[in-house]
Amino acid sequence: MTVAEARLETYVADASRAIERIVPVAGAFVVGSALLGGFDPATSDLDLVVVLERPLVEHDELVQALDELPVPFRRLELVVYAAGAKPPAYELNYPDGEGEPGFWFVLDATIAQERIDRWLELLEPVSADETRRAAEELLGWAEARGEDVHAARARHWLEHGEWITKEEAR
Repeated sequence: MTVAEARLETYVADASRAIERIVPVAGAFVVGSALLGGFDPATSDLDLVVVLERPLVEHDELVQALDELPVPFRRLELVVYAAGAKPPAYELNYPDGEGEPGFWFVLDATIAQERIDRWLELLEPVSADETRRAAEELLGWAEARGEDVHAARARHWLEHGEWITKEEAR
């Protein structure tokens, strides 16, 4: 295990414990570049999904606890779901809140359900049609903003049915 992997594992455990003090956690999963490969602690966001055993009522308390948790990476992007939810029906998107395009949550879930064994035990699956629509939305979003790496990743999935890392898309 590398130093970065150990730091990542420790942080996920710390974040899970902080959340567990407020609401019961059913599972915590690293997604994004840490799941696909290419995670760089200095430049990558840590994409973390936490599944709760029940819907979140203690929203403000949880946000406060997360605000107090030091992040040893560039940035934390945390999505909280209640068990049995179907992405993108999240309970909390931290720190961004509402307004993120729904395709991000669908695509993260698609990749996770392909690579994480327990994912489908806790959350409803995303279908191939939902994934295709989300990839098409990502492509349109990325092209409109000149986000070449995201556009290349969406194009690659639409053409080949597999996700590539940001590095591979450059």
